[in-house]
Amino acid sequence: MSVEVKDLLANPETIPFSRLKYLARNSEEDVVKFFNELFNLAAVAKDEADWSPVEQFLDGWEDLLVRRLEPPMRFDKAPWAPFAKPLSEARIAVLSTGGIYVEGQAPFDTTGDWSFREIPLDSPAGSFRVAHTHYDITGVAEDVDAVLAIHRLLELEAEGVIGEAVSPTYSFMGYIPDPSGLIEATAPEVGERLKEAKVDGAVIGTT
Repeated sequence: MSVEVKDLLANPETIPFSRLKYLARNSEEDVVKFFNELFNLAAVAKDEADWSPVEQFLDGWEDLLVRRLEPPMRFDKAPWAPFAKPLSEARIAVLSTGGIYVEGQAPFDTTGDWSFREIPLDSPAGSFRVAHTHYDITGVAEDVDAVLAIHRLLELEAEGVIGEAVSPTYSFMGYIPDPSGLIEATAPEVGERLKEAKVDGAVIGTT
């Protein structure tokens, strides 16, 4: 029975695999080398009852894979928007790439989606939903503020740390293999909405 490399890399999108998933972006030769070395180390570790070499091996590969990453797009320059007023007077918005939506809205397409959802600040606590398969959503299912700090923002407003919490907030689903729609349509639209709402700054919850 032959084994395809893609089958070896078909791992769950959970925290233990969050950095090793980048192995899929490397050559087949490197993938085979990784699994061969891991197999040999695991066999020795079991025999000697010492798994520390396996841990060191995985740590080393995680660091290597992250260093090899290249941004999917590059910019020669980006506009600089200086923060021009005291935070206690500022209108602050919240955005997220965590795939958050509320009951009654269409879920995100987890195979790739550059659309967004409006989420009012007064959304009932039990109405939040998550549609995302490319990060571990366990914590978010328990506390939406892990990626969409909607209640923390309201607390900061109540404490006078910020001037005003802006509603609605905006949520994206961060798995976007083809970002052209995000770049050309939805990101500019949300940017214009925030500008029209006279937002001074935004807190972005990433995954």
